[in-house]
Order: sequence, then structure tokens, then C-alpha cells
Amino acid sequence: MRKLSSFTSTARASKSATASERSTSSPTVFRRKFSRLGIVLGATALGVLIPASAAYADPPRNLPQSAGGYEQSFSPAYDYDGDGCYATPGIGPDGTLAPGLNPTGAVNGNCHDQSDLDNSQTYARSKCNNGWCAVVYASYFEKDQALSGVSLGGHRHDWEHVISWINQASNQVEYVSTTQHSSVVTYTRSQVRFDGTHPKVVYHKDGASTHFFRLANGNDEPPENHYHNWRYPPLVDWNGWPSTSLRDRLMNADFGAATIKITDGRFGDLLAGAKPSAIPFNPRA
Repeated sequence: MRKLSSFTSTARASKSATASERSTSSPTVFRRKFSRLGIVLGATALGVLIPASAAYADPPRNLPQSAGGYEQSFSPAYDYDGDGCYATPGIGPDGTLAPGLNPTGAVNGNCHDQSDLDNSQTYARSKCNNGWCAVVYASYFEKDQALSGVSLGGHRHDWEHVISWINQASNQVEYVSTTQHSSVVTYTRSQVRFDGTHPKVVYHKDGASTHFFRLANGNDEPPENHYHNWRYPPLVDWNGWPSTSLRDRLMNADFGAATIKITDGRFGDLLAGAKPSAIPFNPRA
């Protein structure tokens, strides 16, 4: 099932480690806290009481890279448009769940700082049969806001997913699927741009609606994020969690209107809805 050279795995893990080191040493990790404190102090001066910990709590810290094989070799290369959040952890090493953000203020308010990008995370789960593997990559965002200044149409928390469909004979991605609002769309390899073996996707605001991952296009070079390169957040494979209890805590958490689709109850349904009709893969095997 896992056909990955040690060089590829080491290179990607090193890239993730570099991002982790940058987030620890960079002064940007404090920028968000100071900006939120300024909002709270300003509101207090105007006679408005805002509980800082409830309204502007930082996301938990990410987990270290813990994945290999197909999951790592064919993980998406990510970018994030400026009018949305960066992907951050859904859970921290100590079991702290992401509190999320109210969908108010700016569409990217308090969730698009460089410190957020340095603290990104991706979760993966895979299934292989009949010569094909499907790897689902789940990304968490603190809010999904449609309109600036109002919560109409938006919600606290967002989970979005990308699926790499790998032909084990050719050892390459032949299809890519992305969740888009309440549906899932599947694309052929010829429609997808790659960074090496990694399909390029962009977290994108859909007009006056909310966000989802779209395929990258020619206008996405260079990427918009703070580092202007394709991002590889530390990846946690289904079997790479520090403990099953920590994994279960995230899988059983209530994120309201947002749902993580790599849980036991949703994983097969997502694969069934996204499966390319031309392949013999069994999503429920």
C-alpha cells in the first residue's frame, strides 16, 4: 500500500519541521495575541465588555508531522486566498479543541495572520482496494464567513477536504476530489496542476458565499500566502496520532454546521460520493 521512497518522505517531513521551527522562533506568533488584546482594550475604553478568551481565543498548537507512504507522497500543495482563514489545528497535543471564531468582522479577521500559517495542520485517512487508494485530507478553519461584518450565511468552524485518488499500478494521482459546500466534485488528472506529485489546491471564497478548496490555476502563481510558496502543513495520518484517545476526541467533537468527514460514520459516505465512476474501487470495503 505504501510506496514512498525514504528521500521523498524525509524531504517533506523536513519541510514541515522547518515550518514548525519558524512558528516557534518567529515574533509573529505573538502578533495575533497583541492584535486581539488591542481590540479588547479599545472596546473596553468605549464601555463595551468583550471576554477576550471567549471571543478571540487562539487556536491550539499543532501536532508534529506523523505520516508517510501514499498519505505524504500525494498530499495536497496548499495555498489560501487572502479573503479567508488559514488552516489551523482542530485539536492540540493536550486535547484542547479549537474554539473557533464568530463569523463577524472582516471575512479573514483574526484567522489570516502569519502565526496562523506557521501553526497549520492537515489530517489524513486512506483506504485501498482493487488497485486504487483514496487518501482524504481534512483541514480545519476557525470560521467560514460569507459577508464582511455580519454572520449571515456563515458559521463558526469549517472543515474542508481534498481526496487524492491513486492508481497503484502507475503510482500516481489520477483524480482529485474537493468538498464544495454540501457536495463533492471530482476532477481528472489533466485538470489538475501539480507540485511534483502533489495536487495544487487553493482555499477560496465562492463569490458571495462561503469557502471551499478549488483547483489551482495559472493565476495562482506565486501563491498568495505570507511565504508565497506552496504549503505543506504538518500531516497526521490516521495511524500516526500520539494516541487513539486524542484522535477519538477530535473525531467525536461537535463543530456545529461544520463536519469532519474522516470519522468512521462519514468516511465511507464521502468516498462513495466522490468515487470516479470508471474505477473499481469499493468505498465501503
